[in-house]
Amino acid sequence: MEAKRQRVADLLHAQVKVIDIMEIVKCGKTLVYDVKKKLETGKGLKRKMGSGGHNRKVDEDFLMGLMAEIEADPQVFEVSEWTIRKAVSKLGLRQLLSNSAKNSRVDRGKKLLSWLKKKPSSTKNWTVDQSRNARNDRFLAYAVEEHPASSMMLGVVASDGKRMPPFWFPQGLRVGAKEYLAVIKNVVKPWLDATYPKGNYCYQQDGAPGHKAKKPQKWCKDNLMNFWPAHFWPPSSPDVAPLDYGIWGFVESKACATPHPSVDALKASVEKEWADMSEHYVRKVCRAFRPRFEAMVSAEGSHFEN
Repeated sequence: MEAKRQRVADLLHAQVKVIDIMEIVKCGKTLVYDVKKKLETGKGLKRKMGSGGHNRKVDEDFLMGLMAEIEADPQVFEVSEWTIRKAVSKLGLRQLLSNSAKNSRVDRGKKLLSWLKKKPSSTKNWTVDQSRNARNDRFLAYAVEEHPASSMMLGVVASDGKRMPPFWFPQGLRVGAKEYLAVIKNVVKPWLDATYPKGNYCYQQDGAPGHKAKKPQKWCKDNLMNFWPAHFWPPSSPDVAPLDYGIWGFVESKACATPHPSVDALKASVEKEWADMSEHYVRKVCRAFRPRFEAMVSAEGSHFEN
């Protein structure tokens, strides 16, 4: 490791770009920026035993200190992202839910559970779509402070384990109702027709503004065999959305285990892991959908343990 650090330092002195250093040395951006910071501050390249953000013990003192610092002045901490994720989980920090959102979650949750009782899963393959913005501060991780490269992907999975090949919106495109509807017409509908020629599916979207707009809603109602309208889906509910609670994290953990030198490389990695994801796993994730809705209703719209 010391030899690798010295190699990074030599390349930095030679004014080689960070992205090129990562490729030459076969290392992540964290090591490069750590060496760069040590050079700028005059610190030695040797690392003390037990140092590093990943070795920080997430004990009560750390958690309380973290909470106080976040409330006083949110900032970038010199610990690993994984340490912060563990701390946030232990602190129980979650999305804020207003009373209105809770009431809506209960009301719409009951509607969906009623629908599921009337439509046995053996006769309908429930499908769900969602867009994901792949950014380099999450996937590529060069420098969070700089403008991240990004690309929006539309993913569609079904309760029988099938999933549509990823669709990538053009980089930088602002996806509104018009752009989304074009993809539903030209990409999603043909896939549904080819995959379920008997029309034995029910299509559901997330609550993105472009999805809830009048034109996409009307088109889906008129042209899809079965469709859950926007007023069915509860607001602020990633905890009951399969792509949020089970699919995206699974794909990201594999596709983004190491940094990518470009958005194209990121896309290729995501597409590979999406294709390799087993139908058994997708079915397993989707089976948790109904129990999660039941838990949400039982919790009166509040967050629930799962």
